Amino acid sequence: MMNTGSPKDAAALVSVVAQNIRSRRTARGLSLGELAALAGVGKSTLSMLEAGKGNPSIETLLAIAAALGVPFGHLVEPPVPRVRVVRAGEGIHVDAEESRMHVELLTSSHRRSSFELYVLHASPGPAHAANPHIDGAVEHLLILEGRLRVGPDGGEVELGPGDLASFAGDAAHRYEALEDGTRAVMLMEYT
Repeated sequence: MMNTGSPKDAAALVSVVAQNIRSRRTARGLSLGELAALAGVGKSTLSMLEAGKGNPSIETLLAIAAALGVPFGHLVEPPVPRVRVVRAGEGIHVDAEESRMHVELLTSSHRRSSFELYVLHASPGPAHAANPHIDGAVEHLLILEGRLRVGPDGGEVELGPGDLASFAGDAAHRYEALEDGTRAVMLMEYT
């Protein structure tokens, strides 16, 4: 579920998500039903999102982004002004469904190779199982505080403050916080 702090911020984000999904779907020439089927989400759910009446989770937005063949940030980020400042804590917050984790999108790029920069916040609890992102995606995680077990299924590594891990994000992978207050910088790179 998107978590932006205030109801006004949440409404603005829902509006941006609605506009971005609709414009990318129509640019690809897809109907609501076709995109819903490709993403594995209900047509009514997608319709609600495009109408600005939904509150999607990370998993739902990732599924829609993958079906559209675009990075996650293309769906949640508003148009960027010439100079953009994101104050601490003011990024776009999106919560995971079944784990105590959320990400905060700080910025993304829509040039030849795209990237998204996040701050990841996590606490011990169920591991977050992430589905593959679009082909060619690479994740880079730099641990700021706490400890995190992360990586492709069966190849997870344990990281502490100052440790960096990079791995293919286009394969199933997981994140598991091992300490309260775990924070990391996460760079999603798309080719």
